[in-house]
Amino acid sequence: MMTDRLLTEVERQKKYLDRLPKNFDFPLFNARQALESQRRNGYRNTAAAARELVDNALEAGARKIHVIFDQDNDEKYGRSESVTTVAFVDDGSGMLPEMARYALSWGGGTHFDDPSFIGKFGFGLPNSSINQTRRVEVYTKTASSKKVMKAVLDVNDVPMHGMQSVPEPIEARLPNFVEKYLKAGSFEFDHGTIVVWVQPDRLTYKSAGRLKEHLLDDFGVTYRYLLDGVELKVDGVQVEKVHPLFLDPTARLYLKEEDGGAILRCDRSIPVKFIQDPRSGVPRLQKLEDAEEIDKDDKNIVAFGAIGIRIARFPVGFVEFPKRGQKVESDAHRRAEVRKTRAGMSFVRAGREIETVVTFPKSSRDQSAGLGTWPLLQGYAYHLGIEVKFTPELDDVFGITNDKQSVRPVEDFWRLLAKEEIDRIVREEYRWQPKERDRIRKAEIKAERSPEATPAERAAATADAIQGRTPRIPEYERPEVRAEFEAEAKRQAGVTAKSIAEAEAALQAEAKRRPYLIDFFDDPAAAFFVPEWTPAGQVLVKVNRQHPFYEMLYLEAVRRSPKVKHAVDVVLLTLGKAELTIDNETTRSWYQEQRENVWSPFLKTTMKNLSESLVEEQGDEPEMEGEEAQVRA
Repeated sequence: MMTDRLLTEVERQKKYLDRLPKNFDFPLFNARQALESQRRNGYRNTAAAARELVDNALEAGARKIHVIFDQDNDEKYGRSESVTTVAFVDDGSGMLPEMARYALSWGGGTHFDDPSFIGKFGFGLPNSSINQTRRVEVYTKTASSKKVMKAVLDVNDVPMHGMQSVPEPIEARLPNFVEKYLKAGSFEFDHGTIVVWVQPDRLTYKSAGRLKEHLLDDFGVTYRYLLDGVELKVDGVQVEKVHPLFLDPTARLYLKEEDGGAILRCDRSIPVKFIQDPRSGVPRLQKLEDAEEIDKDDKNIVAFGAIGIRIARFPVGFVEFPKRGQKVESDAHRRAEVRKTRAGMSFVRAGREIETVVTFPKSSRDQSAGLGTWPLLQGYAYHLGIEVKFTPELDDVFGITNDKQSVRPVEDFWRLLAKEEIDRIVREEYRWQPKERDRIRKAEIKAERSPEATPAERAAATADAIQGRTPRIPEYERPEVRAEFEAEAKRQAGVTAKSIAEAEAALQAEAKRRPYLIDFFDDPAAAFFVPEWTPAGQVLVKVNRQHPFYEMLYLEAVRRSPKVKHAVDVVLLTLGKAELTIDNETTRSWYQEQRENVWSPFLKTTMKNLSESLVEEQGDEPEMEGEEAQVRA
């Protein structure tokens, strides 16, 4: 048999047309093939698909929404962990039989004319269900009905070609595992809807424990603003709300600001209007400057509304990833688990989270077009939270799709935020965490002069011995060093030595024992290091702790690797010795001028720029370990 690959395009077309039955009506959708294709719609996981059914229950006024599992039963080993059926039970208004049938068709919704809450498109029930299973059953009952009616959509029953409709609902009993659950939990099913995924074949997790955890974690964040007064349970466990900005006192993982909790840095509500430009026909988003601009009779007005922006700062230690091999055992670790999936700008529509966007406008074209200057979110994005809230009237502004999984804001949204300087606030907050960690690190770790010769100092002295080139004080500098030597000996006489002669001998012995010294000083206006002769004739290199060189390189070496720190010391001693031992006074002055007024200012500016660019472009976080480092990688 000739394969499709060997057929010409026209031959291939004829082959498939020959399969069509006689009198084919050419429907808008070819049922079986369309359904098979639709099964691969864009729900990223089971929780994303399950949200559609929770949305429907909330729309129907449900105060109880329970997700329950049925599992395999094995005669020999007992109950298995593998989930065979998932049911979504709610006590909402229920549906009329024909409505249950209609709801299983694409576009069969009731909120097209009133899109003020979560629903709107009429795709949720069939779209999400066939994404996870080939057979979905809907059991429903209204308060005035004595019967439970059942409607079914089974992909396997749909013919390959021809017109296809949802079968008529029939009276039916609830599945046994659902009846047992309702009875055990005293859940009176007087009215409401039960959606059952039979033998789901595309669950993110087949294990009941993992699937339960998956849904609890997702629902807690997604429905954080809609859980008050709602009993949303998964396998008998109540969903607890979690605010990814950790600003809600009633949510899990909250901590008061005074106790080290999240800090609200920005809280704005921007009134806007979405208009159709009468000249170009292009839709535009504009800030509503005055209430008088609201003209409901203006045909160019698409929508009015408000966009809420909140930005939270997380203090150091509030969100921390466990170290490699360490278990999640603290609230800081648990917050990190939440932030892993919410490291960006969270978009909330009608109280229900849609998506967290991690990519902001970044190209030079974006910036020149007025879309703002945004950081490239990486490592430090876990340490700040951004939330955008809006109502369904502004769906076209945010490009909401029928599966309510993603947002694609119009460019004017980013222009609006840039004009309101939200991009500047985000940049500042993104940089705050590394700067604060550096400040804490510097307070905790401060390089000090060692009381004994360091490996770097000993290495320099050994190199002199091998090369036979002991550092010598230039002739023009000897009188000054000699004067300092005598003055120091006088100061020590009677204090650390009995006489001047004894003090001089002690100074000479110390210079022989330790010919090189590394010390430190603090002066924001000085060079990054200063070489000097000690009164005893030792090569002394003083490192400036207030120069960016110290913060960016030296302190990191002190903190992370003694080997690197000693190597840096050797380099500094080499430079210091070279400058101090120059025989020509004019040349020595030139080197001093270069170090103080050329190299150090250049290094200062360069190091600052490097620090900021690493934070903004790479999310550089030296102390990241374990999970956080893995996520960033």
